[in-house]
Amino acid sequence: MTTADRSWRPIAGWLLAGVVGALLLAWGFPRAYPFFPQDWTISRSQATGIALERLRDLGELPDHPYVVTRLDDDPLVDRRLFLAFAERPRQEVLASWPARQAVIWEVTVYRPAARPDDWTYRVRVASDGRLVEMRLRLPRDQQGEAVDPAAARLRADELLRAQGFDLTAFEEPEVRSEQLAARTDRTLRYPMRERSAGPRVRYGIDVVFAGDRLAGFGSWIDDPDKSAFEQLLQVPTLFANLNFFSIFLVMPVIGFFFMRRYHAGEVGVQRAVQIFVLSLIASAAMLAICLGPATQGFQFGALSRSQVAWIWGAQMIFVFFLPQGLISGVSWAVGESFCRERWGAKLAAFDALWQRQWGNATVADASLRGLAAGLVLAGLTTVGQLPLQRLGVSGPSGFQLGPWWDDASLPGVALVLFSVAFTLYFELFGRLFLLSAFARRLGKIGAGLLVTVLTAVLFFPPITVLPFGWSLPFWLAWAGALTFLFLRFDLLTTMVASYTARVALGAMPFLSAANPSLELQGALAFASCAVPLLLSLRHLGSGVEFVYRWDDVPPHVRRIADRERQRVELETARNIQSSILPELPPQLNGVEIAHAYRPATEVGGDFYDVLALEDGRLALAVGDVAGHGVSSGLVMSMAKSALAVQVTFDPEVAAVFATLNRMVFQSARKRLLATLCYAVLDPRRRELQFASAGHLFPYRVSSVGKVDALESIAYPLGVRPTIEVTPRMARLEAGDLVVLFSDGVVEARPEASEDLYGFERLEQSLARHAGKSAGAVRNGLLADLARHVGDAPREDDLTLLVLRVP
Repeated sequence: MTTADRSWRPIAGWLLAGVVGALLLAWGFPRAYPFFPQDWTISRSQATGIALERLRDLGELPDHPYVVTRLDDDPLVDRRLFLAFAERPRQEVLASWPARQAVIWEVTVYRPAARPDDWTYRVRVASDGRLVEMRLRLPRDQQGEAVDPAAARLRADELLRAQGFDLTAFEEPEVRSEQLAARTDRTLRYPMRERSAGPRVRYGIDVVFAGDRLAGFGSWIDDPDKSAFEQLLQVPTLFANLNFFSIFLVMPVIGFFFMRRYHAGEVGVQRAVQIFVLSLIASAAMLAICLGPATQGFQFGALSRSQVAWIWGAQMIFVFFLPQGLISGVSWAVGESFCRERWGAKLAAFDALWQRQWGNATVADASLRGLAAGLVLAGLTTVGQLPLQRLGVSGPSGFQLGPWWDDASLPGVALVLFSVAFTLYFELFGRLFLLSAFARRLGKIGAGLLVTVLTAVLFFPPITVLPFGWSLPFWLAWAGALTFLFLRFDLLTTMVASYTARVALGAMPFLSAANPSLELQGALAFASCAVPLLLSLRHLGSGVEFVYRWDDVPPHVRRIADRERQRVELETARNIQSSILPELPPQLNGVEIAHAYRPATEVGGDFYDVLALEDGRLALAVGDVAGHGVSSGLVMSMAKSALAVQVTFDPEVAAVFATLNRMVFQSARKRLLATLCYAVLDPRRRELQFASAGHLFPYRVSSVGKVDALESIAYPLGVRPTIEVTPRMARLEAGDLVVLFSDGVVEARPEASEDLYGFERLEQSLARHAGKSAGAVRNGLLADLARHVGDAPREDDLTLLVLRVP
């Protein structure tokens, strides 16, 4: 098999998966949602035209009316009809009168400046264009003559026949009257003979008279189990509100991480602002084309119906969509920062697409994977409902109509705009940020499981079934699939899959219609899923990958890269230094040894050593190069190496100082001074020969707690070409301690305080711990020091060397 064959095998696999997913969706959708009208021939504009034309039968329309046309549905009726499948033939239920109203056009006519509850006409048009309801609403204080029941019956029969109803399908009408102050209204309820929704459910048509004026007709349904069905919707309603308010739960979390990383210079804002603007524009454009229908039933005090629409739209922008867009942008900024630290390749395809560099296989492959995965996800979502229908699980048709786009004048365009805004929000926060953040502590698997649960609950997908508890497996599967795509592939694959699955489920009701304009809207929405793939299609399988150039990398990422490079270099220097500084044994030539070394930065300027000489003596040294950091560390390393070499040839005090002074003077170009305390300990004679070049004097501590400073004065190393030191001699007793240290011990202090640890506290600590082993003295001194400084950061290198004479 050639390399070309191997490169095309995954492409063929994804293409096949996409085709299978699309076929599953097309086959499963009408079976999962049987009450979507199969004869949907009337578009929104046609429904509006039919309604306005037929309303003339009830009276003149108001001048300059405010007309609202929206899709209406009743999930309770849908649920009742679904349960009726167990009692009635399926086709009988689907052809019943309530089934014709599962999804229906509702046209409401208002007079100019009328309030939301003060409509004048309302018409409900079925999917095939027949009227289901047509009502005129008269003020309750408008006077009128009472209509005779017999005359009302004749006029009502005439009206129903004119609307195409077969009166033989109805039982005898029931006449109901309502006495108002100015007139008597009568309603003739025509029960239908069919019982397709169950033997206990009655439904039919009523004809209404306001006084003697015919006020139209409408549908009614009496279901004794209505309250039980309404309870089924309580939990979905609560979760829908949780989904709405999730932005207020998310904002403080993402804001905290953003502020920390922004101040550290680890996040960029340019693309975050672009994402924010894109999300806000998409949301505002969507609202603009669905504002009127989406606000049907809303009221704001004394505002008119048209004013309510604009006020509500402005509130939604500022209260919901602006924060949502802000979270999307900030989630990218922080999530990108986290992701580039370990999964930078997962951003390559998204970066290339955003930078309009589509001519590569990176974008093409990710787009194909996302499109195919989204179709498979949508197809399995619908097909997965079918086995559960035997258990009484159903997906009401109204749940598949979107909360926004179904009310739009251009539903396909609104669906695209809605999905763009929400995909940015869900995937940039739910996948990019959360997965990248949690994986730092929990690993891939732990983060994947946690994020799957969180996103399933907070951002539940567009699939809800009844009883509501059965929705959770679908949500977890949906969230788990998108989480897997991110962890296995990349961000663009995940975003295209999420967008495609959402759009495919939302577009199917329109694609399955029998009206060209509705089909076009569904097709436009569906086609938008393939835009990333179409832009890069000719590069599919080309092997041309998107490669980051330095100019392509955002400035903040460059800063992170520079900082990471510096960190690696410093870590390398520290490792080298650690290899130079010895790990001393607990005993040499009978002398107990304990030491501590704490650099203030990655690379310290202190050095120390204890070397065993051939004659049984020990060479002791503690030095300190001025400052700390890389430059001090380099000088320290050279001094430590020179010390080891010199001690091998001549360990005597004067010779060691002469050699190290010459090395520091010649090597430290910036005149970095170095101090040194060097001594030769003879454990058999218990003698200590020592000298100090600018360094802190060592201490001799007796076993009974007497502390003596062993003074010796000379210039620091490197001040002059030559150095003059006078070696001193000190006598020791059995159990005496010799303590060498750097200024990091006595100059340690609490944070924001000038209270140094000092020599007095050091001597008191040494006296308190005298008579103990070298290790115990070291530990006691460090504990005393820690109690003094608390959590203050170390300002200078700390070196401590403790030896106990046998």
